[in-house]
Amino acid sequence: MLTRTPAPRSRRPAAAALLAGPFLCGALVAAVGGREGGARAAAPPLLVSAAASLSGPLQSLAVPFARARAVAPPQFNFGSSGLLQQQIQQGAPVDVFLSTGVRPMDTLEKAGLLLAGSRRDLLSNRLVLVVPARAPRRPLEIAGLAGPGVRRIAIGDGTVPAGDYARQMLAHYGLTAALAPKLVPLGSVRAVARAVAAGNVDAGFVYRSDVVQLGGLRVVATAPEASHGPIRYSGAVLRSSRQPQLALAYLRSLRTTAAQAQFRRDGFASLPDRAP
Repeated sequence: MLTRTPAPRSRRPAAAALLAGPFLCGALVAAVGGREGGARAAAPPLLVSAAASLSGPLQSLAVPFARARAVAPPQFNFGSSGLLQQQIQQGAPVDVFLSTGVRPMDTLEKAGLLLAGSRRDLLSNRLVLVVPARAPRRPLEIAGLAGPGVRRIAIGDGTVPAGDYARQMLAHYGLTAALAPKLVPLGSVRAVARAVAAGNVDAGFVYRSDVVQLGGLRVVATAPEASHGPIRYSGAVLRSSRQPQLALAYLRSLRTTAAQAQFRRDGFASLPDRAP
């Protein structure tokens, strides 16, 4: 079981103290189960808050990073980027933030919560319209969502960047008003994918990487890139990180050839390594 060394009570902000329990006990997902005895005794694991769509490749890459650095594997808190941003602003203990979309990262940067110079663009993705894999095969385009054959469409809520991109795309097609009664907002892109795969909705908007990593989905249309803002995944080290050098090394590890190959296998696209 992964553990972390608690900070002295007198040095922890009140908000962080309130969030630490559910953050570490409930939301955190251990990247690996085995024992890393020596590494764990030396230092606590990095705490990484990351967009839900990154969960597959990040957990695959956690063990190689830990072995290469002789440290404990990172621990992950996966969720919608907007919700993770709010947790960080409220004092959640986080070393590295990996976000979809620029808005959550911009908000933290403007608030002075990021380590100066650490922010980097990492990956891209595509927005796709999906239906349950077992649904009858019939033509369905984005414009056809307004027809009577589609009653419920899952979409990310206001904290989910995939939902922002989908709403931009619907506005591009002039479908905002027509589809408003059909939209079912959910709290993460993975929640959208699960709802579609289970047949609880007729269709939904997810990332191409979700289709690659998860079962039960069939792509029926891909949103034109010009119909929404650029899909960008970025990462940064938090100014409050307890281990800023290790956090920077972790962020750099996501840009290695091996890491980028893993991301591509999981449906992402690479980007040049540059600061925004």
